[in-house]
Amino acid sequence: IVSLLLLKNAEARWMPPQGATWNYVLEGKVDLSKEPAEIVDIDYKTESSIITNIHNANKKVICYFSGGTLEDFRSDKSKFYEISNLVRNEYEEWAGENWLDIRKEGLKPLIKNRMQEAITKKCDALEVDNLDGWQQDEVKSWSNPLTKEDTIKFAKWLGQTAHDMGISIGLKNALFMIDDVSDYFDFAINESCATLKNPECHLYKNFLNKGKAVFGISY
Repeated sequence: IVSLLLLKNAEARWMPPQGATWNYVLEGKVDLSKEPAEIVDIDYKTESSIITNIHNANKKVICYFSGGTLEDFRSDKSKFYEISNLVRNEYEEWAGENWLDIRKEGLKPLIKNRMQEAITKKCDALEVDNLDGWQQDEVKSWSNPLTKEDTIKFAKWLGQTAHDMGISIGLKNALFMIDDVSDYFDFAINESCATLKNPECHLYKNFLNKGKAVFGISY
């Protein structure tokens, strides 16, 4: 019975197909009169009416939030600060954004709340950002810094939780664990893997061979 339920849940999830066109619109508005992409990636706080309009234009919606950092403009930020030592030092590349200690159990209900909000708004999939904290100097400076193993554990929890809630989820960057967590994610989003000093796009080989889509962003 459990196997049948899991299979039914997997079949119900929409998963981006390889070759689908995609656009990243985290800031500004989606102009549906000109938008050619089949899939639009927007912030999870976008109004439900806008998501409905995108769906009415025969497009799918991926909804973004950060799982490894807290932005100071988020309406739920006070709940993060209520958990001792969850919110840590500033993410130096992004003013007003702080790293999270993803090992804190109190983070999980907050993440599930965000996932549920996205589901309620009829988002088709999730994008969870900033899962590479353990590699950053600001996090390495902690007395007890995050590890790769901590991150893999958290990423698997994210993937399993999204699936349990009936929605697909994409892995943002974090190629250091792509083969470890690929079964927990339905697609991937990458920033500049082809334009880095040491290109990383080849690391998606096994992921692509499973029939999963990888969307690229170049700056």
